[in-house]
Amino acid sequence: MSPRASSLTSAGLALRAMSAFRGGLILLGVVVLVATTALAAWPRFSSTLLTDDLQYRVTNANAVNRDLLTTVNAGFGVYSVAPVAPEAAWTAMPAALKSVRAGMKPPLRAVTEPGDFSASSADYGIQQPAGALSNSRYQVRYEAYNRLREVSVLDAGTWPSPLPPTLADGATVQVVLSTTAAELLGWKVGQFRGGSLGVPVRLELAGTVHPRDGDADFWNLDATRERGHFEDNGDGGTVSGAVAWLDPGSWPRAAQNMDFTTTAGWFPVDPSSVTVEELPAVQGALANFLATAPTISLDGTPTAMRFSTALARTFDDFLSRAQPANTLFAILAAGPLGVALAVLILGVRLVLGRRRDALALMAARGGSASRLRTGLALEGAIVSVPAAALGLIAALLLTPRGGSTGTATVLAVLCALAPPVVLAIAAGALGPRDDLRGESLARRRWGWVVEVLVVGLAVVGVVALFQRGLAPRDAGLGVDPLLAVTPILIALAACLIVLRIYAFPLGLLARTLHGRPGPVAYVGAVSAVRSRAGGLWPVFAIVVGVSITVFSVSVLTTERAGIAEGARAQVGADLSVTAATHFSDEQVAQLRDVPGVAHSAVVEWAGGLRIQGGTQGGDLSSYLVDPKELAEVQQGIPEQARVSTALTSGLPNRTGAVIGGWNTEIPITSAILTAQSNVHLAVTQFDYAPGVYIRDEQWAIIDKTTLPASAQVTGQPATVLVALAPGADARAVHDALARIGGDGAIVGDAVEEQAALRQAPLVSGLELLALVSIALAALMCVGALLLTLVMNTAARTRLVATLRTIGFTARQTGGLLAWELGPILVVGLVAGILVGIALPAVVLAPVDLSGFTGGPVKPAIVVDPLLIAFAAAGFAAVTVVATLIALTGARRRSPATVLRAGGQE
Repeated sequence: MSPRASSLTSAGLALRAMSAFRGGLILLGVVVLVATTALAAWPRFSSTLLTDDLQYRVTNANAVNRDLLTTVNAGFGVYSVAPVAPEAAWTAMPAALKSVRAGMKPPLRAVTEPGDFSASSADYGIQQPAGALSNSRYQVRYEAYNRLREVSVLDAGTWPSPLPPTLADGATVQVVLSTTAAELLGWKVGQFRGGSLGVPVRLELAGTVHPRDGDADFWNLDATRERGHFEDNGDGGTVSGAVAWLDPGSWPRAAQNMDFTTTAGWFPVDPSSVTVEELPAVQGALANFLATAPTISLDGTPTAMRFSTALARTFDDFLSRAQPANTLFAILAAGPLGVALAVLILGVRLVLGRRRDALALMAARGGSASRLRTGLALEGAIVSVPAAALGLIAALLLTPRGGSTGTATVLAVLCALAPPVVLAIAAGALGPRDDLRGESLARRRWGWVVEVLVVGLAVVGVVALFQRGLAPRDAGLGVDPLLAVTPILIALAACLIVLRIYAFPLGLLARTLHGRPGPVAYVGAVSAVRSRAGGLWPVFAIVVGVSITVFSVSVLTTERAGIAEGARAQVGADLSVTAATHFSDEQVAQLRDVPGVAHSAVVEWAGGLRIQGGTQGGDLSSYLVDPKELAEVQQGIPEQARVSTALTSGLPNRTGAVIGGWNTEIPITSAILTAQSNVHLAVTQFDYAPGVYIRDEQWAIIDKTTLPASAQVTGQPATVLVALAPGADARAVHDALARIGGDGAIVGDAVEEQAALRQAPLVSGLELLALVSIALAALMCVGALLLTLVMNTAARTRLVATLRTIGFTARQTGGLLAWELGPILVVGLVAGILVGIALPAVVLAPVDLSGFTGGPVKPAIVVDPLLIAFAAAGFAAVTVVATLIALTGARRRSPATVLRAGGQE
């Protein structure tokens, strides 16, 4: 067979057609490349962000809330809970911890480190320093820790020497204190103090130390190790205490002289080993571990080792933040992917449109429909498979810590298969022209059914979301498919509705322009009306792109406002200052008069008050406030989270009170305050501490303006809450409050709390993903418009050439070309803005962002018209500029060349 004859076979025709239209296939490959990269990177990016945030939360939980802790009490004194020799627990603990860790389930053992332990005594009084007040007391708690020299740096002196074989009265015992604690006790290296270690001894401060690493678990498990402790009991005097370390090898001998000792063991948790993929397994293993109590033998006595930890609560808090964030990630990712779908369909239509004549010729030469479809699928696969492979590689490189590659690989395979499958399905009958027209009529007949179905699904999705209500915080990390798909259905339904109705205003405009001079506007409007059916996918791309841009802006503004409100709620106002003990009236006046302070409220410390409500009750740390003052400083806090509102909205004719720390299934609304005269309280329960000044687990804030005088409940000013004046320098006010508050004063700052909340990886990750989503949507929209222009290139070029031969100027031609995509752009932008404004109310309604933003209540949706207008204008500018650049080529074509080429066809 001659080369010419071979080129006329079906295979030859197919190869020649592919070669002639390689540009369209390359463009299709670019779409697959971008879509695969985004789709394969999304789950890995989400996994990386979630793991980073989980590790961030576990790290910030502090060792006392993170590690697995146990204590074994031993001794024969009045405090003893087990008739075990005190030194026995110290001797048995290393083997016991090793055995317990070996019995852990692998997921829990993988996130814990080998066990560690220390032993300590009760508090023992020591001699006062010279010049101390008579009512001041000084005491030490002896402790032994084998790794003290590893975790500490010796500042002065030496390490303690071993104890003598027997402790006689007056024996010298060397101890080591932290440098800070030694200063608190007024004890210098080399000095002696009288003390007790079962027998009277002379305590010598051999040396002082400071932490080698302040974040080490040993130091964080007990803050008094580094800082000591100080209590001011008013007329009862002061108590100053510290931890005094003995030589660890001598602890068994020292413990023999003690009535009671506590041996503490702990398994440090390694935050870097916790991943979101393994979180469910770790949670299950942890629950199983805490539910069991391993038994060890101490001096022949079986003793249960019961472990405790707040790690499970840290995991729950993480899930409450991560679940809505993960859903938002899916929604933001669905926008660009929806636009990519539209671009893919446009690309397929472009390929089929350019290949239609070649396909008809091959069909006329005997090619079967299945063979032609297979050929189209292979052509698509030739570009989609390499493009998907490159996209997968790019996704893996962009997300190196994304965990398993299984999901990303599956998504990449789907992206590789999508173009061949869509090409084969969308090819249609692949028969004579009459059959193609018949198929087109059939599609038009069934088109309205599909449109009604899509609109119905969108309505059902919206109704289902509102009926379902707020998603629970313990819903897990799974992405809600209804929330992820509904925005795309809404956008598609909006496109269908718009394309059905926008012909009417365009037709009215065309009739209005018919009688006016100049043919450009009339011809352009008529052409736009006639070509509206082909604008579905370009309009869909623009609507989805604009709507996801507007939605992203609303999410970011809601997130920022929620974080600001959450920070204020945690502080209690813009700023707060809490005294080391209490403020004098002069200090309170000075704090109120600081420049930049608009309003202030005083919180008085009333000590522990006995409050009983049903089965809940006890001595609660109590604070007295004036609700009117409090309301003025809490304007930036959501209404339902304000203490001032809760104090005045309870049962009438009762003293208002807000109580925290009571765990009840049914909220308690009434309680009794036991004082000189009983007080009936109208109670509102809070599940969070409404201020950094609240440090106890159970507390009460009471309305002092309605508190009966007969109760004789009074307080001292302990905290001042401050609301800043507009334009005030928050940093300057902060510094002034700290200066007036004096030594030991603690300043709470909402600005600093915001910064801390924003350091969470989920917050920065959401903002980054929103910006990437907007950029990808804009890029895909430009691609959709360019494909639309390319699809109409032949007809448009011939029309322009014809018009210019009859006298149209280049300016008139440009105006006519602007009508080709102008209506699509305008309709898409308007519909996209409306859909984007509606999406937050639909999508964010069932999502509780309070855990994500750190606030006590669900933040209100914030829609900023200026930001939305700016974002929409920027999106429109990008698409218009790209369109104008693409149209320039059509205006530069030679009319004679185009007409001559058309006459030769």
